[in-house]
Amino acid sequence: MRSVAAAFAILSFLGLGTGSVNFDSVQPGVVPPDWTFTSTHGGTPGRWEVRFDRSAPSRGNVLEQVAGTSGEYDFPVGVFDKVTCRDGDLSVKFRIDGGRMDRTVGLVWRYQDPNNYYLLHFSADEKNIVLFRVRGGRVEPVPVIGGRRGALGVAHDIRVGQWYVAKVEFRGTRIRVLFGNRRLFDADDSALAAPGKTGVWTRGRTTASFDDFRIDKKG
Repeated sequence: MRSVAAAFAILSFLGLGTGSVNFDSVQPGVVPPDWTFTSTHGGTPGRWEVRFDRSAPSRGNVLEQVAGTSGEYDFPVGVFDKVTCRDGDLSVKFRIDGGRMDRTVGLVWRYQDPNNYYLLHFSADEKNIVLFRVRGGRVEPVPVIGGRRGALGVAHDIRVGQWYVAKVEFRGTRIRVLFGNRRLFDADDSALAAPGKTGVWTRGRTTASFDDFRIDKKG
């Protein structure tokens, strides 16, 4: 654990560029610029747009997945096109608004295409936070350092209708997850080393809102 902490402490000084989006300058009812909306596993992207929301963490506009897809195994993703990086600090505020069955949202980074990226997954139904790699279209869990053998991520209460803030710090093989500004867990994985884009993700029928998306490029 000390080596993980040391790696993040040393590299935290190497800020190399920032992309920050709070959606407040975008007219409600339209798709925001600099974003591409697609879906993994050949599914449909659902319907995304900027909307006014009185409960938004900053001012009033948020990015909403306003209509989920009909397929439980569709995985809509919004990709932020302005920043490509190998190392960075990625954060967003999110709220799961509703849906049927597995109400789940996520953060993605080192996104190459719909079949290759890292995914941090927040489930209101499974009550957990799990790190996955999607490689060649196959979804594979990444174990938590110090976690129980065979366990998926960490158990955590995620509630529909409540805003949360999540952050991922990724440097080389090192990944650190923070939730509510508290360090949640660390992981180490070398499977997806190439630079890529970042973004947000939902599952199937889930509807969700996102605000204050930020990527600080470190390399």
